[in-house]
Amino acid sequence: MRAIQNPLTLEHTGERVRLGVLTNPIALHNHRFPFTHKSIQGHLDSYADAVLTVTRDEIKDAVLHLLHDRKVNCIALNGGDGTIHTALNALIDLDFAGKGRLPLLLLLNGGTYNMASRAFGTKGDPVTTVRRFVRRYKDKMICDVRTRPMSLLDIRFEDGSKMVGMVFGSEVVANALDLCDKLGGGYMGLARLLLRGSVGCVLNTRFYRENLWRIVPRDDNVTVDGNEYRGVIGFVASTIDLKLARGFVHSLKAVGDSDGFSCKIVFGKSGWDIVNMLPALLWDLAHRGVINLEVSSFAQLRGRFTVDGELYEDRGIIRISRFPHHFNVVSGDSF
Repeated sequence: MRAIQNPLTLEHTGERVRLGVLTNPIALHNHRFPFTHKSIQGHLDSYADAVLTVTRDEIKDAVLHLLHDRKVNCIALNGGDGTIHTALNALIDLDFAGKGRLPLLLLLNGGTYNMASRAFGTKGDPVTTVRRFVRRYKDKMICDVRTRPMSLLDIRFEDGSKMVGMVFGSEVVANALDLCDKLGGGYMGLARLLLRGSVGCVLNTRFYRENLWRIVPRDDNVTVDGNEYRGVIGFVASTIDLKLARGFVHSLKAVGDSDGFSCKIVFGKSGWDIVNMLPALLWDLAHRGVINLEVSSFAQLRGRFTVDGELYEDRGIIRISRFPHHFNVVSGDSF
């Protein structure tokens, strides 16, 4: 890894907007439309302001290249929630956050669910979004760009490692995402999972029997702000609105301008309990088996987990709090 030499600082608000793009070509939308990256390049000052990252390991070098070599002050992340997650952690690892050197972020709908980008108002495909952004902010100053703050979770593990993220899900959420991918992924995979799960529970199908273990986590205790909850099936913590079905279904609404995070705690003893509370889980409705906490400061649990759609194995005790820094994300309704 190269040493950082005089990276760009956003205190220079009189700088002209310099957009760079990081594309994950295997994210769902980009994989289906392989000319997306090439088309985006045509709207930038230089083709060199856009980079491809096939693996997660390449993202940190790509971020450093855009900020140091290309001197961009706004990075468009063209991938899914996992790509955004990796880029956020790369910026933190490079210590841009600690030195006040965070670029603006433009989130594109290049992935599968695009929950993060939709939460910040991004509309349309990646090429359309970049074209509209360039048209709106070409030759403008960086201080002219309308942004919204993106708060993050600070997630720490028993072995001393850590990461930041927007959405954390416990073991049962990770299992559901894993199964969703096996059923085709994306919104089609989600629809199949909901349908086969609901029908399977009623009819006791083979699919239901073979996958019942996925909703029985190994450890069912969760502590939130000093209160221990037992009999928990699932837990979700988030600093952004969770929107499913292309943004029309709100499964969890984050509270802005707070020092904490929103979380959802789900209780139950059987598969039927899950089916019965599906409307509450998908549409953020009241249910006796679901507790919604608008603002929490600390949570602790253990088991397999998911962060921003990325799946992780058990790493012991997990502690979740609010990360002290935030990113400024371009507001999608500003262009």
